[in-house]
Amino acid sequence: MHNFDGIVSTLIAAVELGYLIYLLAAADKTPVNKLTIATIGLLFGYQFMEFILCFLGVQNQLLVYLALSDITLLPPLGLYTALLYSGKLQPYHKFIFIPAAFFIVYYAFMIGDLAIVKCTVIYATYYYPLGSFYGTFYYLPIIGTMIILNKKWGGEENPKKKALTRLLFFGYLFTFIPAMIIALFVPSFVQAGESLLCKMAFVLATFVTFFTVMNKAEA
Repeated sequence: MHNFDGIVSTLIAAVELGYLIYLLAAADKTPVNKLTIATIGLLFGYQFMEFILCFLGVQNQLLVYLALSDITLLPPLGLYTALLYSGKLQPYHKFIFIPAAFFIVYYAFMIGDLAIVKCTVIYATYYYPLGSFYGTFYYLPIIGTMIILNKKWGGEENPKKKALTRLLFFGYLFTFIPAMIIALFVPSFVQAGESLLCKMAFVLATFVTFFTVMNKAEA
């Protein structure tokens, strides 16, 4: 451990682990809820990896690979969840995971080039090949998820489901719109985008947790 590097990741990981344990114990295991619980699991997993890398100071390329693989799955999982929740899911939508699978496999072969460049109290900076290409495919599913949830919210007539959709949509809105605005005006944000975005995604984890608790199985 070096000073308090990674302490924010440690605290967030602890809270998200609490969310995960509670949801596994108390939430209805609907198909949508299983996916949202998986989302919480991935968000926790990344923060836990950063806790090991930065707070404990274990500089290991395999851990960097696992952290990148973890967050690579988050955008397509969110899009898949939104499609299922909105009733628009089709069998071919499984192909939205192909870009994520490509990067996970590609980075497995390039693991020697992966590195954690810097750890701070708040964030970590990574080096990995195809960074710009990766970023494009990372944000597209997120934008698609927000569009789908916004349309469902606007077209929903059931008050309960409308409130649930609003929770899920606001979770994404309050996480990613501020991040995109900050990235436009603070160039250093982009350099540590993965780490900082996952910190901001604590907001998403909180909204998703409330959504999952309230999303009951229909009798």
